[in-house]
Amino acid sequence: MTHRFTKLAIVGLMAASPVVLGACVIVDADEHTAASWDLDRDYGSLKGAEVSANQITARVSSNGCTTKDFIGTDVRKSGDDSFTVGFFREKQDYCRANLPDGVELSWSFEELGIPNGADVSVRNRVGG
Repeated sequence: MTHRFTKLAIVGLMAASPVVLGACVIVDADEHTAASWDLDRDYGSLKGAEVSANQITARVSSNGCTTKDFIGTDVRKSGDDSFTVGFFREKQDYCRANLPDGVELSWSFEELGIPNGADVSVRNRVGG
């Protein structure tokens, strides 16, 4: 027994397919996490950065709610005892405070998986 589709049946299936496929899309409008589809992140500019004894402090733009949870870090080993760190925004700060100097956030070398006493540099542009 063979099945024959009429042109009308095929046209009907084609017309219904966008409706069926469109029903599979789910958007969570409350989630403000930036998607990253590759490892080439935009590190952006920091207002300031300081590497001191086993700690990195970065001054980042903030609208009043930015914490370390909003900022991602990308640590790369660049030599025997040398590392570079890039900072990037993972979540947007939708608060409305006026903080022209931003906020200072600090990470210990231990938090970043960097051995104490290592030579560390920041990949972001600093100033601005």
